Amino acid sequence: MKLLIAEDDPFFRRILEQFLGSEFEISTAADGNLAWSMLEQEHGPRLAILDWVMPGMTGPEICRLVRTTPRVAAAYLILLTDKNSAADIAAGLRAGADDYLTKPFDPGELRARVAMARRIVELQTDLATQVLALEDALQREKLLQTRVSLLRPSLHKAVVAGSERAVAEISE
Repeated sequence: MKLLIAEDDPFFRRILEQFLGSEFEISTAADGNLAWSMLEQEHGPRLAILDWVMPGMTGPEICRLVRTTPRVAAAYLILLTDKNSAADIAAGLRAGADDYLTKPFDPGELRARVAMARRIVELQTDLATQVLALEDALQREKLLQTRVSLLRPSLHKAVVAGSERAVAEISE
């Protein structure tokens, strides 16, 4: 699974990359504009760890943009930042972040939250696949119903004609 790490601090970016690199296909961005361009790609990452303060767009700005862009709105976004007041956490979550961690972070907690995020993204992907399969089945059912309705008058005539012949044969 692809994971975007958007962090302007090269030290933290490298730590995160090393910490999570064995479990994910990591992409990194040192600024918010690059992070957004990576997220909006057709096959871009659907899981992202975003710093709040970066050159270009901030983490919350990216969250808001993702949530208003239907093609990528289901991306799972984790804000990882120095901002640790209750007001900051609430603002980050209101901006559209799915989770919020503060620096310095506990490696076990980060790993657990990213694992949970992965499960959610995988479940969303599975659900989307099932929805497509159900939509396909519905299309096939509608096609069959149309064909049956077109055949129904012919079948009715054949049944009536067959019944009339049967009655005539019995009467003879």
